[in-house]
Amino acid sequence: RNTITYNAVLQSIHELEIGNSIFREGLLAHVFDECIVIDDRQLDLHGCSSGAGILALRWWWTEIVPVVQESAGSCSFYVITGWGKHRPARRQTGILEVVRQELDRMHVPWRWHNRGCLRLTAEQASTTTN
Repeated sequence: RNTITYNAVLQSIHELEIGNSIFREGLLAHVFDECIVIDDRQLDLHGCSSGAGILALRWWWTEIVPVVQESAGSCSFYVITGWGKHRPARRQTGILEVVRQELDRMHVPWRWHNRGCLRLTAEQASTTTN
């Protein structure tokens, strides 16, 4: 079990219910420790496939962010994706694009913080997910 395998599998099945289970299994097994950096107010997805990144974003926004908001109130959160400088030319869509699409789908307000980082603000994160 390694990061490359999990990234590849989750890229294929992130929209299936089993994808969420496999992502959580990877979290518990510390598979993503080197590619997903999770902080209370920041999620760094530099080392993720877009499928793993989407699952990480959903998990972080529904499980971690509401706990932070409960104690800190309304505040800003950041998702770091990079801007695709190291993405192979054969990959058309990078993690930044799919994260932006997922945030829009989840109705999470965001704006550019810098070229490879999105700033998210919401009064209650848990009410913005579907």
